Amino acid sequence: MLLLLLGFVFIFSQPANAYTQDDFVHQLLSSDDFFEKERIGVQIKRIEMNGDRDHYANWDWDFGAELGRTHKNKLKHDYTSSTDYARKTTQQVRKISSDLSKKFFSNGSELAFSFDRSLPIKDEEMHDKNDYQKDKNTTEYLNDMSVSWSLPLLKNKNGIIDQKTYDIAVLDYEDEKLVLAEAQEDFIEDKMSEFIDWVAYKWKIKVVDNSLMTLQESQEYATKVSLRDADAFARAIDKNNRLLLNFRSKLKAQNILLLGSIDTLDFAKNPPTLKQNFQANLVKNIKLHGQYKVRDLMRIKLEMLKNDRYISSYKNEKMADLDFTISASRDDNKGNYTSFSKSSEIQYEAKLIFSYSLSGDIGNQVYLDKYQLKTRQLELKFNSKLKDIVSSANKVGTDIKQGRVQLALIEQQLKLFKLNEEFKFYLKGDGEARFVIDEQNDYQDLLLERIAVLIDLYTNKLMYDSLLDRLLPLKL
Repeated sequence: MLLLLLGFVFIFSQPANAYTQDDFVHQLLSSDDFFEKERIGVQIKRIEMNGDRDHYANWDWDFGAELGRTHKNKLKHDYTSSTDYARKTTQQVRKISSDLSKKFFSNGSELAFSFDRSLPIKDEEMHDKNDYQKDKNTTEYLNDMSVSWSLPLLKNKNGIIDQKTYDIAVLDYEDEKLVLAEAQEDFIEDKMSEFIDWVAYKWKIKVVDNSLMTLQESQEYATKVSLRDADAFARAIDKNNRLLLNFRSKLKAQNILLLGSIDTLDFAKNPPTLKQNFQANLVKNIKLHGQYKVRDLMRIKLEMLKNDRYISSYKNEKMADLDFTISASRDDNKGNYTSFSKSSEIQYEAKLIFSYSLSGDIGNQVYLDKYQLKTRQLELKFNSKLKDIVSSANKVGTDIKQGRVQLALIEQQLKLFKLNEEFKFYLKGDGEARFVIDEQNDYQDLLLERIAVLIDLYTNKLMYDSLLDRLLPLKL
């Protein structure tokens, strides 16, 4: 009977090398295979976000070149319908151009540089009715250089229209990170449920195992006293063996599930376990916590931010164009051989350019109305989701509180349980075998009930932390 007396301590003690929930979660998260699809999604969104920023704010440099030859014949007739002159022109053109521009995120302004150089060579022959003329031109060139800076003052002020794509991409990227975290947490919740079930079956097996050892010890004594009593103990032992077989079968199935997640688990050396001293950190203000910590609500907030970004863009689109521009340019020109000329011109300019569409943009107004109406839709969606989370979390929190009370009552019963009283009477010849068996069954049932309540508490805690998005470690 010493085994039975020590059974409670043995069953609910935690091995020194036990495999805890935290160990299990960190090992799950360390595997890239489980969340590769979601991680790729985050990488794609980051590439798109950086691409949108580079598309807007990077230097844009274009280079062009042209090489061509033109041949032209021309006949001119005067009012007498006689030929005034005939002319043949052949021209070879070589031209290069380059444009460099950049937009700035800080204020939406644009800086632009341009350069064009043309090198034409022209051969010309001309015949008129009086004499023959021929002219051969030397190389001509045209050089155009300019620099300009333009700042929007009303429409697209601070780049509010042009930068919309990038700003939306930033919010999409943040949303994709939440999608990854949500996938990780859903996976952890599912696997932790399997972990808890494994521990439950292991605990139950220990309880029934200890009870069997006690019944077998009692049977050994009964065979010396009464075959009838020995048969009664045998029936009790057979019943417990069937129960034990059921628990072991379920534990074997749980082994397969856990090994499917982490194939390096060694159940003999590092058996999964849960703490006997159950603790749960219940949130005092679930509504406040949910608004800033629950990912479903955070994703709706990102939808709201995206919606507000569209609204600000379409509102700004209705404004007039008012741009302040300053520029400087230089033109160099060299003429042909016979009529040689050369010029150079430098120009500076500062101006305000205003334009406004009196008819408006119907398409822009349609989108503005759409997103303004969607604002209220998202508010209702947020409030409804928050209400559901608060209600569900409060319900599970109440279950946890009641479970704690029930667990305390069971533990109090275990302390008051007078174990082996009937067996002592039986040894003295004052008791009956059925009372010894009933006593042992009552004690076993009480231990199994404690396990059931404790497992329910852990299951409810898992559900509670999942509702409030608290399953992921702070540092992954």
